Amino acid sequence: MKVRYGISALMLAAVLTGTTACGSDAESSTSEATSAASEAAAPESAAATTGAGTSASGSASAEAAPEEEAMITITDFEYMMPETIAPGAEVTVTNEDDAPHTVTAEDDGGFDVDVPAGETVTFTAPEEAGEYAVICTYHPEMSGTLVIG
Repeated sequence: MKVRYGISALMLAAVLTGTTACGSDAESSTSEATSAASEAAAPESAAATTGAGTSASGSASAEAAPEEEAMITITDFEYMMPETIAPGAEVTVTNEDDAPHTVTAEDDGGFDVDVPAGETVTFTAPEEAGEYAVICTYHPEMSGTLVIG
C-alpha cells in the first residue's frame, strides 16, 4: 500500500513540477520528482516548507499596519522630529546614542517612553491636536516640541 501512494505521489509531483523522466535529464528529473513526492507524502512538512501561510499572514499584517506612521530619531542628545504627526499615529523612536533617553511630555501629554541606548521603540501619539513640549527625563537639557495635527 505504501508503494502505491509513493508512486502516485511521484506522478503527482512530476505533473506539478512539469518534469518528465524522458531524455538526458531523466536521472535529475526523477530525483527532483522523488524529492517532491517525499514532501507530498508528508503534508505537514510540505506545508511548513512551502511558505503558503507566510504570504497570507504577511499581507494580513500589512493590512493591519496603521495608516499614519511617524519617526523620531535621537542622535547626539537631540530629538529629530517630523514637522507634524497625525493624531493617534504610531510613532517609532530610534535612539542612536550610547545612552538611554526618554520621550516624555513635560505637561500632561499622556506619553512617557523609555528608549534604551541603541534601541527602537514605538508609542501611540496623543489623539488631541496641539504642541507638546518634550524632554528626556535622564537628560533634562534635551528638549523638543512634538506637534500633533
